[in-house]
Amino acid sequence: MQTIWFDALTPKHLRIAKYVKEIAERKGYYFLLTSRQYDELSDMTKILGLNPLFIGKHGKTLQEKMIYSAERLCKLLEIVENYDIKYIICHASPEATRIGFGFGIETININDSPHAEAVARLTIPLTSRLLSSAFIPEKEWLKYGLKKSALIKYKGLEVVSWLKRERPISVELNIQRPVVLFRPEEVKASYLNSKFESSYLTPLIRKAMQQLKFSLVVLPRYDSQRIAFKEEIPDALILEKGIDGLSIIEACDIFIGGGGTMTWEAALLGKPTLFAFPNEIYISKALRRMGLLKRVESSNFISVLKKILSRLGFYKKQSKLKAEHVLTLMEDPLDIIENLIR
Repeated sequence: MQTIWFDALTPKHLRIAKYVKEIAERKGYYFLLTSRQYDELSDMTKILGLNPLFIGKHGKTLQEKMIYSAERLCKLLEIVENYDIKYIICHASPEATRIGFGFGIETININDSPHAEAVARLTIPLTSRLLSSAFIPEKEWLKYGLKKSALIKYKGLEVVSWLKRERPISVELNIQRPVVLFRPEEVKASYLNSKFESSYLTPLIRKAMQQLKFSLVVLPRYDSQRIAFKEEIPDALILEKGIDGLSIIEACDIFIGGGGTMTWEAALLGKPTLFAFPNEIYISKALRRMGLLKRVESSNFISVLKKILSRLGFYKKQSKLKAEHVLTLMEDPLDIIENLIR
């Protein structure tokens, strides 16, 4: 039986995989899902009802990243040789893309992160098709060696694929409102090369908590980050693993994002959203132009947060109306994937 293989390396990849599985099975394919041992992935598979094969793990240092990737490539090869694979789908998986290139299998990469240079260099030149948000200029992909004919642009974001299909159910936090949810940056990511265990924003957030009235909730990415936040911001509610991010976003009043995916989710769910990634990127610029988020830096973080808190009801209503309108206009990348799978 012909197979569609999806290699999911982060929680958002699993969300997309859930719906690609439905497409694959509807078209008569066997669906093979692989992942790796990495913070949040195991919990997300339970939340989504998925059962991937966990192959390999994520490296912290540059040396670990290289060694673990090589080991994972060999282990994946042993597994996928037993399947008649027609399509490989992934989000910048160096191992899956390399296998696809080596065996001449059509490989579809979904990527919205040209700033993640290391994995882009390892995957973009070898991919058969690249699905990318039209908010990202094509030059950002062509510089990595992508053939122009391989690029498929859509007027939307990856998160649209599940936000148009799922309705988040708010959880009860049992803390005083207003609630500010903070999702820190990926301090372990190679493209950041961060020296922080928690976040570069931690000192500013502590200062804001002293000056302004709000309850802080933090959704860390890793166990080490969770431990650091508990030590550095003891007055905050530091969430444990196994919690659906969409439900927590729904429960908060304001969202502060140090990364991409949950920030885009919060903005399109209509939450007043502050983007605090160390560098501005194309998608944040697009959402900022639409009025769906505000870019904050060390110099204006507290003043912007204070302004929103002072008229919270107004900003929440305004954000909700804008988000509902924009979401209806955005294209769904899953529609493109369905058309590519023949």
